[in-house]
Amino acid sequence: MALIKKKKLRRFKLPEQVDAFNHLHANEIDKFHEAIKDLESVDFSNTSLRGADFRAVDLSRVVIQGAYLMGADLRGVDLRNHDLEGTSLHNALISGVYFPNNVSPSEIIMSVEHGTRIRTSGPLIAPKQ
Repeated sequence: MALIKKKKLRRFKLPEQVDAFNHLHANEIDKFHEAIKDLESVDFSNTSLRGADFRAVDLSRVVIQGAYLMGADLRGVDLRNHDLEGTSLHNALISGVYFPNNVSPSEIIMSVEHGTRIRTSGPLIAPKQ
């Protein structure tokens, strides 16, 4: 009987900016910012950002749609310009976070408490400055 090798399936994709991704996970914020300084955007969509500390991170060019943010520290972060469709915030620290206006409080609570993926209610509308 022949043995069949099972192909290991990745639950999350690896980002193109692997160095920046690794610096973020290692909490090397200065190195992270250095790695992304010349990039127009950083695509971390559908990746695992589990346990990452975002408090000192400039997220203005980082795409986190569909990302897994279990246990991430988002305290005080402004996410108003981010598309959070499909993002999971299970056990994330969210005190003081500005959320986009197309995400309801009940979606946030369900995601933080139960790990559900966030469903948005329409297009993202940029906040008034």
